[in-house]
Amino acid sequence: MPAPERVVRWVSQNYPRPTIDSEWLSDCCDWISSTYNISPSTHFHDFITHVEAQLLQSNLEDSTVPGTGLDAELPTGQRPQRETTGSVPLLVEIRSITEIAHSAFSLLNIHQTRLDRADLGLDVETRDHQEQGQGQQDEDQGPIPRFPRGMLRFELSDGHTLFQAIEFRSMPELVLGETPLGFKVCSLYCSLVILYFPSPLFSDMRP
Repeated sequence: MPAPERVVRWVSQNYPRPTIDSEWLSDCCDWISSTYNISPSTHFHDFITHVEAQLLQSNLEDSTVPGTGLDAELPTGQRPQRETTGSVPLLVEIRSITEIAHSAFSLLNIHQTRLDRADLGLDVETRDHQEQGQGQQDEDQGPIPRFPRGMLRFELSDGHTLFQAIEFRSMPELVLGETPLGFKVCSLYCSLVILYFPSPLFSDMRP
């Protein structure tokens, strides 16, 4: 059964690119109706909130139509070339995050320390509570360290086309070690400065 027209219209207006797969959207609506026992005709706001949550938690490879997002044939050449995502918002997901302004050695040390803290049953939330003075902290143990923040490099995907991007300006909402992979980002009027490398393909995202 096709997704309700009002839902289809809302999704296409708010997430126009890449195009959301109609079969995925139909299955999503059926699941929401059966799980929460609500209908978009009587509880549209609640219904569409669930639809949006499912979309943002989905793998875009499953929920979008190939070829409707970023150009699958990004240009390469000996000189940098400028492309643009255009005026239509483009939804992408983060496949990987790398800190490139600090040495791999220092990042590896911090990563190991974080793993050691995790083995002791500590996590970021526990660390925050400790910093607020909740609980007694072992002086030798210390709080879980954050990764240093300089400049991040991302591997992004519209579900079917992969490309790498580097922060042009710091985005404090994105944090190495805390932002989950699969996190969705919506870009508008974003320039892609394509640089020539034999492999992989790099791009500098500039707002």
